[in-house]
Amino acid sequence: MTNFDWRRTPADLLRRYDETVTGYKQWERLVIMLTEYLRLGDSDEATRRFLELLDEFLQAVDRLARKSAPCRMFVSHQQADVAFAERIAYLASKEGFDYWLDVHDPLLKLANQTSLPVVVRSVLIAAIIEMALLNCSHAIAVQTPAAELSRWVPYEYGRAKRRWLTSTRVASWFRKGIYESTKADYLKLGVCALSEPQVIAWLQWEWTRCQCPPSQCGWKGGATQPLPTD
Repeated sequence: MTNFDWRRTPADLLRRYDETVTGYKQWERLVIMLTEYLRLGDSDEATRRFLELLDEFLQAVDRLARKSAPCRMFVSHQQADVAFAERIAYLASKEGFDYWLDVHDPLLKLANQTSLPVVVRSVLIAAIIEMALLNCSHAIAVQTPAAELSRWVPYEYGRAKRRWLTSTRVASWFRKGIYESTKADYLKLGVCALSEPQVIAWLQWEWTRCQCPPSQCGWKGGATQPLPTD
């Protein structure tokens, strides 16, 4: 699979992904049909069709044959934990991985800022996240008190587990005290890192185990601070 550059600013939603990207045909159909249904205006019929379209998209990508994805790390986090997510993305890139982080994706920023109806915006966001998951080989979730209230972090973690099955490719970093107090036992079916050194050890192990080539993308963010120990 080609290691496409997801950071480029899209000029056209329909052409956001090319034929080298897993799920590009399903994405193009989604965008075309969203545009068609917008003509129905703000109606219950339009809302129903938008939601059915998302279901159709998710079912279609679930039927895709599993391919060998480039070594790209999907970093899941709650909005309040951006600094921790950026640190983990930086560590992943330092160990040779590409990464996907929502706050660095220009397409996701456009979707959040659009004046489209709320349901359409939500469908687009879910589809963008799904496309990122499809084209990543690993995922790590930032687990903090804020994440326990998140709507998207459990969704992303669950979809990642469904996508790759092997638990060694899905991990969580737990801020101090969260591992012991969490009631989400499913998180412990993946790798559990309780410190930055444990995150790094997992990254190094997976990079070697999967025989990853060095990333050509590298870190595009600014300076990051070590993960807290308190």
